[in-house]
Amino acid sequence: MVKLEKEDIEAALLLSWLKYVPVEPEIVEKSKRRLRRIKKNETPELQISKSVKNSPSASGAGNPKRVRLSSNFNGRREAASSSRNSNPVPKRGRVLPSNLPGSLPKSPPIENLRTLIGQCSNPFVKQLTNSDVDEHQGRLLLNNEYVRKQLLPLLNEKSEDLTTGISVKTFDPMGKYCNMIFKTWGNHKTYLLLGSWKQFVQEHGLKESDRVTGWMFRHSRTGELCFALTW
Repeated sequence: MVKLEKEDIEAALLLSWLKYVPVEPEIVEKSKRRLRRIKKNETPELQISKSVKNSPSASGAGNPKRVRLSSNFNGRREAASSSRNSNPVPKRGRVLPSNLPGSLPKSPPIENLRTLIGQCSNPFVKQLTNSDVDEHQGRLLLNNEYVRKQLLPLLNEKSEDLTTGISVKTFDPMGKYCNMIFKTWGNHKTYLLLGSWKQFVQEHGLKESDRVTGWMFRHSRTGELCFALTW
């Protein structure tokens, strides 16, 4: 519903009255203009200034002109901007690889071995396969590339020969060890842990798809080669 001002209502009533009473032409014309404004719903509250109607931005032609915002709107915008600046979003810090969740320790995290670990390899992770836990095979297959880069440099070439096998102690997470043999197998130079591996698997309930982390190190007192495995 269009809100009618008191003057507009008076103008409508006046026109209806003028049909029967002679009045000066200027008054009649003024009353007609008021009535036309009422019929077109152009009350003062709904009128749009002609400068805005005829501006290029309103017609879609040319570059749009900037519209000056009311002081009330500007106040709200400044308040919102101030709120954002007073509570800045913290930048995300850079996470170094060594601090990432799941990063592997450089040496075996076994309390009983802390004072016994000398020269040590970088760790490896092995997801056990069906053949690794098969009781009829009794061996742990090691990654060839890892062995060449990490383990072979720790060997004494004069006294330690992988073709005949090297006796090693393999420690579990509690620091208990089993005697095993580290050697190559076949013409493809496959690297294995043999010996008591079958017993090691059975005692600890290892199964296919288990993830084992391992290190090879020199015993700081005896100098012998050792493996440490955790999971």
